[in-house]
Amino acid sequence: MTRARDIILTAAQTRAAEQVIFDGGVPVIDLMEKAGAAVADAICGAYAPNDTLILCGPGNNGGDGYVVARLLEERGYRVRVAALAGPKTEAAQIACQRWGGEAESLDNASPAAMLVDALFGTGLTRALNDALESRLADLVRASAHSVAIDLPSGIDTDTGALLCRVPHFDMTVALGVYKPAHVTMPAKEHCGRTVLGDIGLTDIARQIQAGD
Repeated sequence: MTRARDIILTAAQTRAAEQVIFDGGVPVIDLMEKAGAAVADAICGAYAPNDTLILCGPGNNGGDGYVVARLLEERGYRVRVAALAGPKTEAAQIACQRWGGEAESLDNASPAAMLVDALFGTGLTRALNDALESRLADLVRASAHSVAIDLPSGIDTDTGALLCRVPHFDMTVALGVYKPAHVTMPAKEHCGRTVLGDIGLTDIARQIQAGD
């Protein structure tokens, strides 16, 4: 049987695997909760509680970030969230409400000992704008530890190409399955140590990969 660490899916294949879960009656927010829990577990396993700044985008990657914010707060981390924009998807809105805190402006957020990138994950196809690219780089540089959720923002999932200037992260938590960018240069070296966060996709992903 193919091991979880040997399963690599493209962005489209990953979405297809997730859709199987949703078609089975699992709400998006439930899968988001699993993703956030996997990231929080990885962070707690690697770093002691400290000041943490989580950068949240408007989509479901940002929603994962709000879940992480809530769970890390519950585990003793001092958490702030800086939002690129308000959550746009229903699941991300629910995750933000469950977190319950106020988001700072990304433009004005001060650095923290740990930086978590939940801006954009799998499926990004265009570069970050210049201002956001520079802001992300500055905040990562100012941190002692940096973690990316699924992929560092600014990476092409399927090719591993850098769509813009991408900081080097200490750790990336791959959600559900690994993607080509986790094992392909130059993206791989920007991910740092990549760990797999189990969100219940392994069996479905194995079938999808075998079908190809």
